[in-house]
Amino acid sequence: MRSKDLVLSAGLVLCAGVAMADEMPQMTPAPEIFHYVCDRGVGIDAVYTGTDDAPAAVIYAEGRLISMSQAVSASGARYAEAAGASGYEWWTKGDTATLSYFDANYGESVTLFAFCNVAE
Repeated sequence: MRSKDLVLSAGLVLCAGVAMADEMPQMTPAPEIFHYVCDRGVGIDAVYTGTDDAPAAVIYAEGRLISMSQAVSASGARYAEAAGASGYEWWTKGDTATLSYFDANYGESVTLFAFCNVAE
């Protein structure tokens, strides 16, 4: 193979590699795992995962796993089990969190566990 052909082949391989890198999906960041201790000593485990475009949280509370998507929040982060429908809500700001249940029929949230702090 002539050196000109070798350089041309190497250039095509590099271009193909760059094109493939542009088409490959972005890697999802590793999940972040936290253990919170709430009022009355109740423990809640939370895993934050998803992508920058679609953050998500899975918490273990009340004896079950609850999967939530990020919802609109004025301050901190809010995750909801079912946006606009009845379901759990997990609010976080800094190292603190609150677990509530939103009742869509009444348009009200009831706090289940407050003053949840990340365990050291």
